[in-house]
Amino acid sequence: MKSLIIFLIGFLPVFANAEFDIKKLNAVTNSPDYLQGKFIQQKYLQDFDMSIESNGTFHYSKNERVHWQTLEPIENLVVMTPNSIVSSQGNTQVMSLQADTNPVVTLLSDLFFSVLTSQWQNLETYFSLTGEVNGQVWKVQLIPKDATLAQAITRVELQGEKHLKFLKFFESNGDYTEIKFIELSQTK
Repeated sequence: MKSLIIFLIGFLPVFANAEFDIKKLNAVTNSPDYLQGKFIQQKYLQDFDMSIESNGTFHYSKNERVHWQTLEPIENLVVMTPNSIVSSQGNTQVMSLQADTNPVVTLLSDLFFSVLTSQWQNLETYFSLTGEVNGQVWKVQLIPKDATLAQAITRVELQGEKHLKFLKFFESNGDYTEIKFIELSQTK
């Protein structure tokens, strides 16, 4: 009997992960209609064994629009809606993708909005979710379900409290991006 108890204690972390409950996650996260803040982004490029840091501000209106303004090292504005992704530098538009001509726009917008606004049920459509909730603090790992998505992203790690505070996504080529969110506010 003593051996059985020791054996089961060894598997306790596995059982704890199996009990991950999205309802607990929904109870501690907030999906506001509006959120703004600052970000610090670190992009690691495996081929060059180097990181590039950038920072800026963002604000979103739930299911409508995300403004992602990189301020340093190069000013750039990305505006994402459910139907388009537009990137500009100053008054010059450098990229414009529309959902009606490029179906990947819908997927990217859906994923980005879902991550920023803690829409866990929506993320379960694309990813297997594992993680833990300890009080008001949570960590979640997303593993792509779809083989096509997995060709680009191998996993995504999210951490937060009421709102998302940290995001790290790993690309299949060995690159990864870390984003820390600070000075978050729900007021316009």
